[in-house]
Amino acid sequence: MKQIRIVIISFICWPIIGLSDPGDLVEYNFQNNLSISTINIFLNSIGSNSSNVLYPIAIYDIKYESIDENGIIDTLSGLISFPQSSIEAFPLLAYQHGTLILDSQAPSITGMSMNNLEILLVGLATTPSGLITVMPDYVGIGDPDRYHPYTIADPHTRALIDILRATKELSIILQNEYSFQFNEQLFLIGYSDGGYATLASQRGIEQNYYDEFTITASLPMAGPYDLSGTMVDYFLSEPEYSQPYYVPYVLTSHLWYYEGLDVDFNQYFEPFWADTLPVLFDGTHSGSDINILMPDNPLDILLPDVLVEFENNDNHFFRQTLEQNTLLDWIPQSPTYFFHGLGDDIVPYQNAQVAYDTFIFNGAQNINLTLYPVALGGHAEVAPICLSAGFDIILEYQLINLKGDLDGDSNISLLDLDILSSAVINQNELSQYQYWASDLDFNNNTSLFDVLMLIDLID
Repeated sequence: MKQIRIVIISFICWPIIGLSDPGDLVEYNFQNNLSISTINIFLNSIGSNSSNVLYPIAIYDIKYESIDENGIIDTLSGLISFPQSSIEAFPLLAYQHGTLILDSQAPSITGMSMNNLEILLVGLATTPSGLITVMPDYVGIGDPDRYHPYTIADPHTRALIDILRATKELSIILQNEYSFQFNEQLFLIGYSDGGYATLASQRGIEQNYYDEFTITASLPMAGPYDLSGTMVDYFLSEPEYSQPYYVPYVLTSHLWYYEGLDVDFNQYFEPFWADTLPVLFDGTHSGSDINILMPDNPLDILLPDVLVEFENNDNHFFRQTLEQNTLLDWIPQSPTYFFHGLGDDIVPYQNAQVAYDTFIFNGAQNINLTLYPVALGGHAEVAPICLSAGFDIILEYQLINLKGDLDGDSNISLLDLDILSSAVINQNELSQYQYWASDLDFNNNTSLFDVLMLIDLID
């Protein structure tokens, strides 16, 4: 039976009533435990490499607080899977999923199951190798009362930052053998819309949350980073688009986000589409459902004069919002690895090429670009190739820290003893990670006994 825990954080302080903060954990639900043997059996059955399966894993879905575009507290959701080890601390890996439109496909709802192969395979490729895998649903996905602001940068950053905070809170709440511990490493990775979300979140973290999070490496893959350039040119030059529902997904999201939910679609779309689009994007219709209804040229849903303006006027509403959400106006500081397929039939590879060239020109120091040949296939076919290569890079960076390693250098030494002794004798403040690493006797307290145990480890 699924275990459900509600986290109630409240206090009475007249005349002020305490409000939740972004990142506060609201609810956590245990979904499943997977043993090493179970994971190996499944991976072997699909012909996948199981050599990196080192840990059994636990899976939880969570709800957490965030702030929406109007500054109002909102509740979001996501999925967390972590390696089960009481004596080791692991990196955080944030996986941003690809384009979703059905609420029922949210990672927190499907979990790691055959109902969502993307989440299942990514979870099994990462968590058993010693990574705490965090998968935000995104704003609006899995919530029937909200729309998803598709290809809009800021909501991705907020959703990711706050699920990372909630994950850290969960690690404190879960007790002993059911708990987990994170170290100082953080990886970001995602494909398609997840690639966009990854780069958007990287920008947001580096510009606004650098004092709270340091990104070890970011791996954006096959994302539409150059919305106002490459993607607009592609939409205008390709009357037959292989996934036509992407076009109204972008347009409706931008209208709702910037103009409000009461925006008059009749000012932008042909009458049929003005009436139909809000229904189609209510979270209960699949991309295939929408594709069947779409005209051969997806831009034909626009009123003729709106289309002409979009084609010719750089100050048109859609041009302006796409420009605001193009991800080229900064210089990445973290190691960044772009992956894309030259034969991508949905998100042209020029998105990655333009981003790479722009960042290098602007002075970025650690930017890498891998382009896979056309022969390997299109957008869907290259996805597992990109992700596999990305996971290999992450494992090259990965550090796993044992209890006692207070300075996080993967070595237990006199330096760690100095930190612990100072904490015990002088009451020096420890970080959450250091407190975990110093509690060698698992009594939720740092004392002389921990010092003696650490001395034994050094000897």
